[in-house]
Amino acid sequence: MKQISKITLYSFIFIFIYFIFYYTGIIKFLVLGSTEIFGDYKIFLNALNCYNLGISPYDGPQELKCKGFNYGHIILVITPFKNFLTGQYFLLLPIILIILFIITVIKLINPNNYYSNFLCILCLLNPSTLLLIERLNLDIILFLTIFILALNKLHFLNWFLIIYSFLFKFYPFIFGIIIFVEKQNRKLKELLFIFLFILSSSILFLIFFRDEYLLMLKDAKSWKMGLHYLFSIKTIPKVMKEAFSFNYALTMLLIYLSYIYLIYKNYSKFILTNDINISFQEKLYLLSTNTLLICFLVTSNPIYREVFIILTIPYILINKNQKIFNTLINIIIIKFIFSFIYIFFLNLDTFVHIDGLRVYKPAFLTITFIKGIIDYILMAIIGIITTKMNINILKKIIYEKKIHKKKQF
Repeated sequence: MKQISKITLYSFIFIFIYFIFYYTGIIKFLVLGSTEIFGDYKIFLNALNCYNLGISPYDGPQELKCKGFNYGHIILVITPFKNFLTGQYFLLLPIILIILFIITVIKLINPNNYYSNFLCILCLLNPSTLLLIERLNLDIILFLTIFILALNKLHFLNWFLIIYSFLFKFYPFIFGIIIFVEKQNRKLKELLFIFLFILSSSILFLIFFRDEYLLMLKDAKSWKMGLHYLFSIKTIPKVMKEAFSFNYALTMLLIYLSYIYLIYKNYSKFILTNDINISFQEKLYLLSTNTLLICFLVTSNPIYREVFIILTIPYILINKNQKIFNTLINIIIIKFIFSFIYIFFLNLDTFVHIDGLRVYKPAFLTITFIKGIIDYILMAIIGIITTKMNINILKKIIYEKKIHKKKQF
């Protein structure tokens, strides 16, 4: 009862803070927000309106805002109460999602002393989180989905959530790792059946709506992230190219090689407990870090995708007595604090046009380079730990297979 009261109190406090940020316009300064509230969510609503009218939101008329929708078609097909959401109650879903997000973060951090209170404030009020809330990007749904996947005991529901998430935005295919840890001693045949079920269901949906997904991919290829709000391993090479005209491809190759080398040399240097029962916190860490690694290493991401870092914190705090985890939580705190400095520089003039070309100012390139270094260090440590965890899971599957063969023999 005391825990519920504390979560309720903290939730009201942060809901009030968010309201003040919106009402006073402070949030616009903290994240350089758009001129309208919940901009990304409104893109979804426009697409839903187009879909309700029988018009494709991927290549429909531009004047009706029925063009360039960059989410998977499944969200339009399966979303319930479509007319209700696009009507006068369009703010209801954003409010519900924000409240659920706040409650989830407070529940995970469990603020009960000065340190955890400070962590909770950083998690909910840092610029990357505020950008997610200000835009109400639908990654907030994926954040809550990871929480459900780690907590849920109804395994078949997890499988449908994996399918939905993948068809919603392709990168959550990595959520499928939950099938290896959601149940102990799962047989290889059962794993294979679940994998084929998820794969075949996803492929069938993609085939049935192939035109919509091809249009979505075409639009995604034309959309590129610049240096602003960037969370990616590509940050350092992009800065080096702009500042010193370094060869981008060569710099990228060197960055990738150095990253792989760091993982290879260090993943075996620390010990993870091989408990038979994988805890909720460990599942949460496994899902969120694999998601972060896929996004960071493969694509260029807006900083609101850094919100998945919050989901790693409960497991890190449990293992804080190990040096690598203690270093990791300190890097996360440094990153969140530095993000306020980063946003301050984004509020200044970051570039000028010379002879029709965009030229970034040295101060902006410097602050972006520092952010890139912090991100690289953070994701290298996460990569070391997560690689070790993934290898342990793989070893366990191989071991179970050997045991099964011996029993048959």
